[in-house]
Amino acid sequence: MKFVALCTSGLEGAVCKELKRMGLKILKVTAGHVNFLGQMSDVPRLNLTLRSAERVLIEMAEFEAKTFDDLFDGTFSANWQDFLHSRATLVIEKVKVRNSKLSATGAVASVVKKAIYEKIGSKNDPDGTIYPLYVYLKNDRVSLLLDTTGQSALSKRGYRLKASAAPLRETIAAGLIIVSDWDEQKLLVDPFCGSGTICIEAARMALGILNDKRTFAFQSWPIFADVKMTIHSFDGVKSKMNKIAIGFDRDPSMIRIARENAVRAGVAGSVEFVCKRFEELEDFKNVHVVTNPPYGVRLKDIDRNFLAKLAKLLDKFAGSKICVLSPADLERILKIKASKKLRFQNSGIWTWYYIFEPS
Repeated sequence: MKFVALCTSGLEGAVCKELKRMGLKILKVTAGHVNFLGQMSDVPRLNLTLRSAERVLIEMAEFEAKTFDDLFDGTFSANWQDFLHSRATLVIEKVKVRNSKLSATGAVASVVKKAIYEKIGSKNDPDGTIYPLYVYLKNDRVSLLLDTTGQSALSKRGYRLKASAAPLRETIAAGLIIVSDWDEQKLLVDPFCGSGTICIEAARMALGILNDKRTFAFQSWPIFADVKMTIHSFDGVKSKMNKIAIGFDRDPSMIRIARENAVRAGVAGSVEFVCKRFEELEDFKNVHVVTNPPYGVRLKDIDRNFLAKLAKLLDKFAGSKICVLSPADLERILKIKASKKLRFQNSGIWTWYYIFEPS
């Protein structure tokens, strides 16, 4: 079967790393989409274990459509009866059209639903089972995708009830850690931890904690009626380190929130959060730094010399891999060339993710 994992555009590499570790074959990578091959039995594993993806979609059909007749016929030809029962409720979650003759999203959604309902022999007697559908139409090519994840994206882990002014999405935090190639035997340090998302995601990763505190759309589908969700061994060997990550922040209220989040995430015994300014930090050697320093809207109450302080990262973390998310030119500030850098949007701001290898 063909699947698509949705993710933050720019962090597709993190999703690819996860899928390859699971033994799945990558077919194609585009902005925010990773197409890959899998089996129906992979659906629970994908939703439970993927850390950097937002959603897991099943590709039901792909075809060319320049007219509404083409759209209806192409949709009808897919094997919807193998997935949807006759009392299903189809919900079109998203219609995205780009550079195509069919441009009216409402009409596209209506035709797609009509074709599917006719194919499954719907009797207008729904039993409440929801099947979310994503419709993409680009250059007259239609992709119809069933969303196995459901109303809440995989970023909604459930532990973060409170956050900082510009919180880092959980899937982005996990993605930053994954693409940084963190050695889980090294202490992960976040000197600007805010509500603690990076440290918590690192601990969840190292401890093999699954996304099993929630429900997914596919769990209510009859074709998955016999699937058991009590799966605890997908992530392999768990970390044996007593302290996996430590985070620092100058705001005591953020430290309190980070500690509360860690408790809800089940990692309180493996992470430490300390209220301390960056300039007051003791020197660390041979650790792994992943951080999201203040920028944009969060710079309103930060002094104007803040970026200059970041130049001390190399001194404070000698011999360490340093990974920083920032819109600033950190290569110029730190006077060193990054071994790798990625560009993507975070909270509507274009940023760079810099990875500096230890000297």
